[in-house]
Formats: sequence, structure tokens, C-alpha cells
Amino acid sequence: MSEHDHTTLTGLLALVRDRIEAGLHDRDAAARLPVLATRDAQGWPSARTMVMRGFDAHDWTLDIHSDADAAKVLQLTDGPRAALHVWDAEARLQIRMRAHVVRLPHEEEKALWQQVPEPSRAQYGAVPPPGTPIAAADAWHPNPRPARFAVLRARLLRIEALHIGEIHRRARYEREEGWQGSWLVP
Repeated sequence: MSEHDHTTLTGLLALVRDRIEAGLHDRDAAARLPVLATRDAQGWPSARTMVMRGFDAHDWTLDIHSDADAAKVLQLTDGPRAALHVWDAEARLQIRMRAHVVRLPHEEEKALWQQVPEPSRAQYGAVPPPGTPIAAADAWHPNPRPARFAVLRARLLRIEALHIGEIHRRARYEREEGWQGSWLVP
């Protein structure tokens, strides 16, 4: 558990930052696998667990990788608004985030492709593409291709943190307000 004083707005935000950052370095950290929610073409929420691949604690941006043909990439191209959610049981902390999510330019993706481990590359280029109905569970094959590798960058706009303790504490932080934060009823 962190040494941050979650009873202050500054301390709670520092706890959020550190728990998200832990997801980059610790495969067992809750923030390693945030839930990304978008909206499909019919307006329905569409949520899925992703692997966080990058976090800039100064700029409050998260990176996730995807197959470029996955529905989420198209959904975010049509409307770059998304929500992310992390439940960190160890810290007794729920983190809800609103974000503007864009795909990085191809040249940046190309450079990041070089860092993707060989076994993981199979996830980018499945035939047929992700989400396609198939006759059997194994009726698809990997076809790793850099052109199907997409990096999505989520620029956090709002963070709501709920710390569960003897006294529950909830706060909202807005980028537009310089992440100063304000308390909310839990």
C-alpha cells in the first residue's frame, strides 16, 4: 500500500498517479489492465479490458495497443471520447477516467512496433480480423503485420477517485482546472 495521504486532494491524486504508473512495471498491478469503454455504431457502450503499454505521469496520457482493424479503433476514429476504469483492490481505490483517445501517427507506431516482443506480434494481423464471426474457436490464424498495429493514446481529461476505507473519500480532478480537485460525496 502507498504511503500517500489519501485524506488530502493532493495526496489522493498522487496515489492515483502512482497506482497507474505501477501498471507499467508490475504485471500484477491493477492498472496494468484498465477497462476501456467506447460507444458502438448503434450508441451502445462497449467495454473491454486492455493492457496499458505506456503512461506519461507528467502529461497524464495512457497508451494501449490494438489491432488496427478492431472495432474500438473505428469507434474512436468516429468519436474520440472514451472512459477508462481501474479497480485496485490492494489500494482499495476505484479510478474512473474520461479521455480523448487518438491513434498515433503511422511513423510513431512503426517505431513502437520494434519494441513489441515477437510472440505478442501475432495479436496484430489476425485473419480474419478481430470480431469476425467464425465457425470454430480455432478458425483463424495469426498473421503479424506492422500495418495492423495501432497505438491509441488516451489524454486524460477527468479523473474520479474513490478510496474505500473506514471513511470513504471521493474526489474529482479536471485537466482544465490544473488537476486541483474537489471533494465529492462518496
